[in-house]
Amino acid sequence: MTQQANFFKLGLFVLIAFGLGAAFLIAFGAGEFFKTETLGETCFDESVQGLDIGSEVKYKGVKIGTVKAITTPTKLYNIQSNYVLVTFSLSDDCYVGQTGETSTLRIQKAIAEGLSIHLSFKGLTGAAYLETDYSGRRETPLEITWHPTNIYVPSSKSSMKRMGDALNELLDNLSVVKLSDITGELKHLLETLSQKANALNMAQISDQTENLLKEIRQTNQILSTTLTSEPFTRLIADAQGSFTGLKTIVENAKQPIDNAFKDFEKAAGSTKSMATDLETSLAANIDTLLGSLNKTSKMMEHMIWLNSDTVHRAVENFEDTSENLKQLSFELKQYPGRLLFERPPEKNTPERIKEVLDTHEK
Repeated sequence: MTQQANFFKLGLFVLIAFGLGAAFLIAFGAGEFFKTETLGETCFDESVQGLDIGSEVKYKGVKIGTVKAITTPTKLYNIQSNYVLVTFSLSDDCYVGQTGETSTLRIQKAIAEGLSIHLSFKGLTGAAYLETDYSGRRETPLEITWHPTNIYVPSSKSSMKRMGDALNELLDNLSVVKLSDITGELKHLLETLSQKANALNMAQISDQTENLLKEIRQTNQILSTTLTSEPFTRLIADAQGSFTGLKTIVENAKQPIDNAFKDFEKAAGSTKSMATDLETSLAANIDTLLGSLNKTSKMMEHMIWLNSDTVHRAVENFEDTSENLKQLSFELKQYPGRLLFERPPEKNTPERIKEVLDTHEK
């Protein structure tokens, strides 16, 4: 009876544990079971070694989905292709930097903005995952000849693929280089350097270097002696005292200079005021001055008009005198002795005048 009771308890415990486990799985797995996903696909023209079903799909390090299948377009779409086709699922709450009501709409907007997917590796373990990011179409996307059944995300080369391509290109360039020519040029360069080194007079260079070092030591000693000498110390002290005195003079002269500037400003103000007053006075008396000038000009015009005959006679007399002087000057040039040796003219007596008149009448 006791043994049957133990079996009953054991069976009851197993049933309860099984029920609790089932309830736990249902409670925590129901979310994943009813969770909606968006399928996408891409293709690679490189090896996907390390990528497995269940590998993560990330957006800048944040998980947004998992890999569902790894196959080839030939198997899935029955076409000729050497690409590797990877199908993945994206969770409904992935946003990849875009807004929208559904994940499909957000993914399509992201692809239009330049979203691409590439193969990445976790450290040195060799495990791979898919990383999505905005590449800005730095590379030409792979050309596909089929119509994808899911959302197609363009792929880009992985860092390992780019490194391998760069190394291959470097090796191809190196294979073109003629190593024999480079070796010959290096050998010629080394021989030339050896000849130049042998042509140098190392003993003379060593002597010159030693003499230069001696001169430098002597110069340092002279400088040290000069800097520590009493005259130099006294000169520094005198210069310091002079600067102190100059500073005192400047400080003492600061106030008088400020006062002088203030006085200059006052004088400038007074000059400006005087100029303003003078301008006002001239403006007030200018009409009177113009009237006086007008009266003076009229008086001078009237005076000239009244004495016009006198002025005319004076001008005629001046012309006669000028003509006589001109005749006299001409005769003196022709007969300069007449000024000293010719007798003076006779006096004009009544008899003389009558004789001259009779001569003219005849």
